[in-house]
Amino acid sequence: MCDFLVHRTHLYKPRLSSILSLSHHQHSSSPNHLLAVLRSDHSIELWNSHDSFTLERTIQPRNASHSPELIIWLDKYLITAGLDGQLIAYDPITYDILTSCHAAGGAIWSIAKHETTRRIAVGTETGHVNIYQLDEDASQFSLATSVCKQAARIVSLAWHTTDDDFLVAGSINRIYICSTRQKRAIQQINVGKLSSTSNRRGQKDTIIWCLAVTDDYTVFSGDSSGRTCVWDAVYGTLIRSFQTHRADVLCMTLSSDEQTLFCSGVDSVIVRIELVSGKSTTNSTTTTTMTTGVSTTDSTKQWIKTISIHSHSHDVRSLALIPSRFASQRNKEHNLSNKLMLISGGLDARLLVHDIVRDNSKPPVLWRKCFNFTQHRNKIHQKGNYFLFQYRDYVELWSIGKDGGLNENGEDILERAPKNLVQIKTRHQARIDTVAMAVKKTKDEEKVTIAIGDTIGLHVYVVQGLDPQSQLSVTPVNTYVDEQNVEQSFASIKNILQLRFQSASLFALTSRSQLYCFSSSPYKLNRIISCIPSTLRLEVSPKYLATADRYGHVTIYLNSTYQLLTQLPQETYQCTAMSFLADRLACAYADRTLIEYDIQQNEYSDWTRKYLKRMPLQWFSERSPIINLFYDTKEKLFVIDSTYLSIIERGKKMPGTYTKIFSNTNQTNSPIHVCKQFKYLLHVTLLSSSQLFVVELLPSVVEQCLPPALKRKRFGT
Repeated sequence: MCDFLVHRTHLYKPRLSSILSLSHHQHSSSPNHLLAVLRSDHSIELWNSHDSFTLERTIQPRNASHSPELIIWLDKYLITAGLDGQLIAYDPITYDILTSCHAAGGAIWSIAKHETTRRIAVGTETGHVNIYQLDEDASQFSLATSVCKQAARIVSLAWHTTDDDFLVAGSINRIYICSTRQKRAIQQINVGKLSSTSNRRGQKDTIIWCLAVTDDYTVFSGDSSGRTCVWDAVYGTLIRSFQTHRADVLCMTLSSDEQTLFCSGVDSVIVRIELVSGKSTTNSTTTTTMTTGVSTTDSTKQWIKTISIHSHSHDVRSLALIPSRFASQRNKEHNLSNKLMLISGGLDARLLVHDIVRDNSKPPVLWRKCFNFTQHRNKIHQKGNYFLFQYRDYVELWSIGKDGGLNENGEDILERAPKNLVQIKTRHQARIDTVAMAVKKTKDEEKVTIAIGDTIGLHVYVVQGLDPQSQLSVTPVNTYVDEQNVEQSFASIKNILQLRFQSASLFALTSRSQLYCFSSSPYKLNRIISCIPSTLRLEVSPKYLATADRYGHVTIYLNSTYQLLTQLPQETYQCTAMSFLADRLACAYADRTLIEYDIQQNEYSDWTRKYLKRMPLQWFSERSPIINLFYDTKEKLFVIDSTYLSIIERGKKMPGTYTKIFSNTNQTNSPIHVCKQFKYLLHVTLLSSSQLFVVELLPSVVEQCLPPALKRKRFGT
C-alpha cells in the first residue's frame, strides 16, 4: 500500500470564461485535427480532437483592442472577427498575427467562408455584407465585393458549399437570399414579428441568430422566438417550423451528408432534427417535399424533430459536428462511417463531446467533459516550501502551511497556515502565457526566482526577504548577455510556450520551436536549439533535455553540450507528459499509453516491454488525458489526470487484462494504486518521501463561478 500525508489546498481559483465560438479543421496532410475554441476573455484555445481532445496551447490576445467573438478556419489559416470590426488572420505554425483589416460597415456580427474560392463573407452593424479575399500567402485581405446593403444589422450568414453565388443573410424579421455575382438580394423571406404583451404595440422583433444551407437550396433558420424553421430558398416558402426551444436559438450545425441538423440556444437543450422517409405518401407530404428541391424518388422524405440532449446547464453558444475519431483498436471497433462527434460549448465554460449515431439507432452518449483548467500544466508550481499560482495577468507566491499534529479529538491541526507572500502583476495588463520558479537557499535566507512569459516578452524577478523578520523585496532582472557578449533585453524573447528552471539554468521554449538555454548569475545565453517544428512540451533534468511535438515525436538532448542525443520511436498520439529519473525517461501519450525509455541503452526498458505494455483495458477506457507524471525515490511512478491519482510500482506483475483497477482500490498485491477522492485534480507534487502537495478545484466552486441560468420547470416543484 502507498500511504502519504497530503497537503490539500483549494486556494487556486481560476477565472472561468464562457465559450463564444467553435471551429473544427481537418488537416489533409496530417492525422491531427484541430478544434479552435474562442472564449469570452478573447483567448483562443487549440484542442487536438485526434488526440482525445488534448489542449495543445492557448493564444492570448496580443493587443487590448482585439476583442474577437467569431472564429473560423480558412484552409490552414485561423480567422477571427468581432465587434471591434477587425478581421485577423493567424500564422498556421506560430499563430502570430499575419494580417488584419478593418471591415467596412463597423462591428462584425457574423462570418461565413467559401473554401473553394478562399473568400470570407462578413455581416456588419450597418447592414453591409462584404466579401473579402485572402491572398495565397495570407499577406493581406482585399475587399472583393459588397453584396447588399440592408437597413438592419446582419446577424447571421450561411454560404452554399459548392455554389459560391448563393449566400444567405439573416437580419431582424427577414432572411435575404443574396447573389454574389449580381451584388444584390434576389429573394427576401419575411419571418414576421411575434405577439408580445411587454411591447405596447403587441409585437416583438424576431432576430435570426443562426442559418444553415444544404446543397438542394434548403435553408434552416434559428430565431429569437425559439423556433427552428425549414425554408425553400428558391420560392421563399416555409416548409416546416419547429418550436424546438423555450428561448432564443443561438447556434446550429449540419452534418456532412445533410441528413441531420443540431440546434441549441439559451435554454441549453440540444435538439436533433433529421430527414427521414415518411410511412405514407399523402398529397400534402408530396407537395411539401417537392418544394424543397428533393428529387422525385425522395418525395416521401421530411424533416422531423427526434431527440433532445440535456447535458449543459447554461446557454449553448456554438456547435460543431465532426466525423468520429475515437474507435479503439482494443475494442475492435473499426466501422466509423455511422458515427459522429457533436461538440458543444457555451456559458458554462465546458466543452462537451457527444457520441452520435447517424441512423439514430442508439441514444447520444456523453463521451467527454473538457475543462480548460484541468489541462493547464504550467499554471501551478511548487518548489521547497513555496508554491506559485498563475492567473490571467498576475502571479501569486504562497508559502506552504506547517502541520501541527493532532489535537485532543484526534483532528489534524495547522501550526502555520498558507500565506500569500507577494503578487506580481504584468505591465499594461499583458496576458501571461507561462511561468516557472526556482528556490535558492543560502546560509542567511532563501530567495525565489520567478520567470514570467507574457504577451510582451520574458520577465525575470528575484523575490528576497521571505523570512517573517525580513523586509520582502522584488527585484526585476531585465537583461542578459547573448552568445556575442552583447547585452539584450529579456522582453525581446516573445511567444513563449513553456519555461523551466534546472539548477542554475533557465530554459524557454517558444512557438517557433526555438529553445533558449540560459545560465544564471549573471544570465547568459548559452545556446538556441532549433527543435522539431510544432514542438509543444519541454522537460529538463540535470543531465538531459526532452522535447515533444504534436506528431508523437520525443527528442532527447544532452544538457551539458545541448547536442542531439536520440529520438524515441514515433507514436500515433502526441506525448502529454514526461519525467526523468537518472537515465530513464517516462512518457505518457494522449491515449494513456505509458512507456519508459532507457537512454543509456537507447531502447525501451524491461519494465516497459514486460509490464507497461500490458496495462489493464480499464486503464485505457478512462478518457481524461494524463497531465503529469513523476518518480519518487522508491521507484514509484505517479500518474495524474483530472480525476485520478495513480501510483504504479516497478518490478511487480500487472493485473489481468480485464481487472477493474478504478473500482477495486483495495488490492494490496496490485502494482497499480488509484486514489479517487480528488476532483478536479490540478496539480500534485512530492514534498518528501511521505508527503504530497495536492491542488484541487471543487465542482461546487466551479458552479459558484457561473452566472444564473434560464429557469427550468422541474417535476414536483
